[in-house]
Amino acid sequence: MTSVNQPQLTALNQAIARARQAPFYHDRLPAEELTDLHQLKTLPLVTKDDLRQQSPWGLLATDRRQLRQYHESFGTTGTPVSTWLTSADLADNAWQVNQCGIDFRPGDRVLIRYPYALSLIAHMIHRAAQQKGATVIAASSRNTITPFARVIQLMQKLDITVLAALPMQAILLAETAAMLGKDSRSDFPALRAIEVGGELLTPRKRRWIEDLWQVPVIELYGMTEAGTCLADCGNGRLHLIEDHFIIELLDDNWQTEVPDGQIGNLVITTITEKATPLIRFRTDDRARKILSPCACGRGAAYELRGRRHDLITIAGQELDLWDLDELVGTLPGHHLWVAGPSGPPSKGLSGNILHLVIEETVDPLPPDWTAQLQARVPFPLQLTAVPYGTLYNRQNLLSTAEVGKPRYLFTAEEMDEQAYRSCTRL
Repeated sequence: MTSVNQPQLTALNQAIARARQAPFYHDRLPAEELTDLHQLKTLPLVTKDDLRQQSPWGLLATDRRQLRQYHESFGTTGTPVSTWLTSADLADNAWQVNQCGIDFRPGDRVLIRYPYALSLIAHMIHRAAQQKGATVIAASSRNTITPFARVIQLMQKLDITVLAALPMQAILLAETAAMLGKDSRSDFPALRAIEVGGELLTPRKRRWIEDLWQVPVIELYGMTEAGTCLADCGNGRLHLIEDHFIIELLDDNWQTEVPDGQIGNLVITTITEKATPLIRFRTDDRARKILSPCACGRGAAYELRGRRHDLITIAGQELDLWDLDELVGTLPGHHLWVAGPSGPPSKGLSGNILHLVIEETVDPLPPDWTAQLQARVPFPLQLTAVPYGTLYNRQNLLSTAEVGKPRYLFTAEEMDEQAYRSCTRL
């Protein structure tokens, strides 16, 4: 974050002035304008608990008569966070989506596989696609109307050109196609791209989806509370939408920005006119800034590393889902996996041995696989193979429409109890 970006400083001061109209922000934010972008760090951070406690009205910074749409997000507590949208918010959300490399166009038929009920992402992509002249097929997940098998039928008979879905949904849709006797690589010739978001996308998972469908994967990063903050340019790199957001990457003391290239805690500030603004919101996601040039010419890119609570500590070394997924990715083929600590002393997500469990059709495992993984880590590693369908029962794909986000990390006690069986919940 530079201190001399005058347009961004002006936008930030305007955003702070508007935010002070909300009851929550009125006494938290200064009435005087900031004179330097670095002064943003003097303002208090906003947590998810703050948003929960202030919902539904405490963060509203506009006249209720201007509101046009309402959404909620749910965390592990189940307590919803309210997000209100005006007509300007809705237009901004669509514009943000259209900054990515998906390039919606007339003639596109876009099948949206995100949930529509109260969640925001499906509505953003819906509006963005139609804004560019595309046709939308609203095949919402988490309902009984469009089970996986029906989505495959729709994709084929309607010549779907763009699929929008969670990464795991894209993988499981390809597996559903195989169960129906179809080949996702060749039986959907109209498909030209897959847009993913709402879940961590590692390089391995991107390669897996692209291999399954033989089309490029384009990523969006955002949240119901903010909209789309980072957009994939089409080269597999996420760029900040600088006209709409300021982001900070802070170390674990939440005061100091980490050096470029290091992983930090992602903090977001919205700088456009929003019904429910966010000033220094702790997303609880981890990311790092990449300064190497991008072919698109947009400059710095960002690498999302997953949630702060999705960390496991083995022999004093912290590993995130990105680290673990790349480790599994060194094995031949593609695998669903889970991980946890093993062996004494192990407590919670901390221990001295890393226990990886992968789905694999080969039994027994090739003897060099464990050695191959062990050579890549400085601590003891245990590799266990379970039959295909153990972590997720694929037969359920033919009878239900729902699938939850996958869970990857388990405590030592849960690993001993094999609680990871069917951990990708329906």
